Amino acid sequence: MEPNRIWHDPVVEIFSNLITPTVCYSAEAYDLANRRWYRLDVTEAEVPDDDWLAETVASHVRAYYDAHQQVPPWNTINMTARDSAASYEIRADDLVSRPITKFLSYGTEPTDKLPTTSVDELKQLTYISRSADRCVWRGRDCVFKRIEFDVDIMPIAQEIRAREALIEAIGPVGSDADLNVEMTNRFSVVPILAVVIGNRQPWKPGTVAGFLMPFCGSDLEILTRNPADELPITEAQLRGLVRGVRELGRCGVKHGDIRFWNTVLQPGEGSQEARLLLIDLGSVAPDYDGDAKALGTLLLWCVARACSLKADGAAKARVVAAAAALRADEDFDTALACLSGESRSANTNTKA
Repeated sequence: MEPNRIWHDPVVEIFSNLITPTVCYSAEAYDLANRRWYRLDVTEAEVPDDDWLAETVASHVRAYYDAHQQVPPWNTINMTARDSAASYEIRADDLVSRPITKFLSYGTEPTDKLPTTSVDELKQLTYISRSADRCVWRGRDCVFKRIEFDVDIMPIAQEIRAREALIEAIGPVGSDADLNVEMTNRFSVVPILAVVIGNRQPWKPGTVAGFLMPFCGSDLEILTRNPADELPITEAQLRGLVRGVRELGRCGVKHGDIRFWNTVLQPGEGSQEARLLLIDLGSVAPDYDGDAKALGTLLLWCVARACSLKADGAAKARVVAAAAALRADEDFDTALACLSGESRSANTNTKA
């Protein structure tokens, strides 16, 4: 397991399974939660499906950890589908893992605007989701968005370049901390604190392993995972998000995938109220209608789940009207006027 990683109950995915001589099924299994590859060889019987294979690997890894309080030294499980007995062995990494073969460089060009840090500076890594870990960096609660497979490299590069475009638009503001505050306040975007440089496997030493963001709260998908839960979202928070996305467009930056799972609710601190912030920007999703229409759809999704908005008929009507302005006309100014309680017609030139 990676240095500085905290054990998490396995979350296993099967990436391939092949029929090979003397072995009915040979599966490549990846434990997302602990960032580790395994191989599962099954003989003598038909394997039900990938879910069975994934849970089989997870159960063996979980059982070893429960017994020894450490990750298994082995990376291969040999067994039959009819018998719970298994044998374990250690095979060469290139026979078990699926390596990252491409790479991204950063921090050596004068146009690179973000600070860099080493992956070894990340402490207490723990699984959040595919390609995302929570961690502590220099005493700060952060999220490490990592390059886990080759397909992650382009989105990581695009996110970095999108933040750099916003830094260029902001201009000189003083310290990195001032810059990050301005990015959050002006664009409703979670900033990148540093680009992480790897010095060990699975990354090529000296290349980008991912980047760090401050942990700004849970995304809206997580907050609504329990159907009985209500979103604690207010009209003011939606207004702030609409204003931020409008500012993104004015700077020539498209988010590209505004969805509830790419929107986090940052808790308020002191006199600062909770607010909605965007993550995962820079890559345009397939069949994407544009930021304005996607934002309008998000507003409707929120109003259907936010108790304070559903209980206030006037507020609900204003949010629905703002969503209509965004979805039909991509009109941010009218949407902001609606959310501010102002009466105005669509397609005016007045700035909210």
